[in-house]
Amino acid sequence: MRFKILMAVLAALFLSTSASAQYGAESSDCTDARDNAESAASDLGGYARRLQQCAESEDFGDDCSTEFRRVKSAYSDYESAVSDVSSYCN
Repeated sequence: MRFKILMAVLAALFLSTSASAQYGAESSDCTDARDNAESAASDLGGYARRLQQCAESEDFGDDCSTEFRRVKSAYSDYESAVSDVSSYCN
């Protein structure tokens, strides 16, 4: 189970660090939504790296639950931000 979680986190990390394209003229709502999504992606990537480091440290006295909760929360924020981009930029 923990391996599946780690793989999901790594996939999220990969997606959050992919290069973003330059966009033409956008509404201020769209620009704000993109800025928020970029910030949420960065946060998700940071928390995913911390979870990965915790899992790889092999400190079996630490179940990495704090890091995992932070990843789940950051993913929720990222998911919402991506939805806002879809709403305001299409």
